[in-house]
Amino acid sequence: MKRIAYFAIMVFMSSLVLVGCSLLPLSAEEKSYLEDCNKVKVNLNQYMKIQDKFYDAEYEDDRFGWQSWSGSYPVTNAGQDSRDSASKSIKSEFPWVYSISNSFLQNKSKEDFLAKGWSSYELEATVYQAFFQMLAKGSDLKVTVDQLKMIDSNFYDLDFNNVFGLFTPSERFKNCDDALDLKDDESFDSLSSDYGLYGSKGVRLATVLDVSISIWGCETFGIGSVDYGKGWRKCAEEDFKDTYVYTPSTEPTEEEKEILAEREADAEREAQNPSSSVQTSNVTPGQICSNIGQMVETKNYGSLTCKIVFLNRIKALVWMRS
Repeated sequence: MKRIAYFAIMVFMSSLVLVGCSLLPLSAEEKSYLEDCNKVKVNLNQYMKIQDKFYDAEYEDDRFGWQSWSGSYPVTNAGQDSRDSASKSIKSEFPWVYSISNSFLQNKSKEDFLAKGWSSYELEATVYQAFFQMLAKGSDLKVTVDQLKMIDSNFYDLDFNNVFGLFTPSERFKNCDDALDLKDDESFDSLSSDYGLYGSKGVRLATVLDVSISIWGCETFGIGSVDYGKGWRKCAEEDFKDTYVYTPSTEPTEEEKEILAEREADAEREAQNPSSSVQTSNVTPGQICSNIGQMVETKNYGSLTCKIVFLNRIKALVWMRS
């Protein structure tokens, strides 16, 4: 009993200490950090507006359609007009990415470019550093590549709180969410899932960089890297057009005809007596899907939409939260 009473007293005294600390006035350094987090929040809101334009864009809009391109798409599938449109969009919406890639590559010879005698990892690190520096613009927070590598050398775990939490001046605040008392959808933690380096909304910076490099190669040397064959080829002049037309070689079998007839009958019955209950699917977020834009209702995850994402830089269609 004595030990239990002692433990209870210690817990109570610890809570008093914590409450007391929270009531202490902010130090100059803590006030400065709070102001810096507010500036990051303002800059992030501006960046979110750019990404929302891509997220809300129509699928066939040339200004934003390149967000689903792979690095070799500008070489093999996009013609000159499409590359020009994508380049104009990148220069307009992500001028700092274009500037970094152009400055990095401008002195490369054709031989160096073909041999890829330069580090894409180094270039990617520079872009990510510039991204967080852009978010910290106007503040005293100075983000460096070395700091990002310290968090995660592969750059997978660079969410906003991890990065800007490096600059907390005391144990009073763990990160900007803590300093600004941001919660739920307004928190940096939540916004990282939507607008971070691997966010679900808009175009990923890795895609912006890859497309910029490919377009630079086409504009400068007329060649670009591909994911198969010899690795390099001449850039396409016109957009690729799928001219393949499927022509069935045989008539449906009797079994296939029966299945089609049964489906038509089911559809007619449903039209005459529509179901009053909403049909739900058992798919889960991250599961592979097949029809981009398709939406389903799930019991556990609400509405899911079939969207394009990049998994280890490979384009795939997966179910994502709507």
